[in-house]
Amino acid sequence: MNQSLNRRIFVSLLLASAVFVFPGCMGAMTQLMYVLKGHRVPGEYQGLEGKKIAVVCVSDASAYGPDPLTYSISNALSVKLARGLKDSTVVPVSKVEEWIDTHGWNERDFVALGEGVGVDAVVAIDIASYSIHEGATLFKGRADVTATVYNIKKEGQIEHHYGPKIFEYPKTGRPAIQTTDRQFEAMYLGQLVIHLSNQFCEHDHLDSFASDAILNQ
Repeated sequence: MNQSLNRRIFVSLLLASAVFVFPGCMGAMTQLMYVLKGHRVPGEYQGLEGKKIAVVCVSDASAYGPDPLTYSISNALSVKLARGLKDSTVVPVSKVEEWIDTHGWNERDFVALGEGVGVDAVVAIDIASYSIHEGATLFKGRADVTATVYNIKKEGQIEHHYGPKIFEYPKTGRPAIQTTDRQFEAMYLGQLVIHLSNQFCEHDHLDSFASDAILNQ
């Protein structure tokens, strides 16, 4: 008997037991079904579908010159949105950066940026604070993040606003002896970008719990 059939039989028996032992406890059965099938949910804001989009990330540091952190977030989020929004077009970050470099951009004028690169909407990410350490012996990513969608076709009207919100990962931290600064930062930024893309793209809401649990094993 193959593993898939064994698993289905086991789950069926488990669900049946839950019904008989805990009559009326449909919540527990629903939780089990979520574990098996996942739970796809839409992004909080779905107005980017079918649009041409530019992503830009800013921080206090980026005002004083090239900033690897904001570039990494802009680039990774652009890729996630391009994959998650099937009917949308996301302008490459290289094109956005080229426009910024040649136009002396005031980094808070998102309407000028959007018009300059010819998009329908700008997704602006603002990082107010950022760290990956908690004390001398523990890694814990922490960023104060705001995400704003500007409708360029409506004179920069704000159509979605998220935050400011502190995004922490992992919840309990990770001992510094288990990884390096570079490895942990790459892991943290990956989770931050997933968190941001979930604002706009359909996703499985259980994924974040699973990734946190795996990291803390």
